[in-house]
Amino acid sequence: MPLFLITSLYDEGISPNLVRVVEADSALAVAAHMLYHPEQWEYFLYRSFKEDLPIGSLTPEALLERINQTWVDGDSSAQLRITPITAQPLEAITTTPSFQPGAIFSDFG
Repeated sequence: MPLFLITSLYDEGISPNLVRVVEADSALAVAAHMLYHPEQWEYFLYRSFKEDLPIGSLTPEALLERINQTWVDGDSSAQLRITPITAQPLEAITTTPSFQPGAIFSDFG
């Protein structure tokens, strides 16, 4: 089953409390789980949306779209992301950035 890295980041960076790795069929399945089990995702959802997330009226597609529009705003709003990941053996690791979905400009400079 595919792996997804779920991150909820402010400008201070990554801590163990702000990342989760989950198995799911797709990013859309993760978004659906967030909608159907918001209590499990409450901390991440609140950091990105505060009280501005109408859980009862969103579809998984709409939530995923809103998640992909979040950004870091200092320490007042967190960027929430659902990123597909692939485990690799240490021998295959390279940290050279590549153009792929989700890549950002600062990856390259």
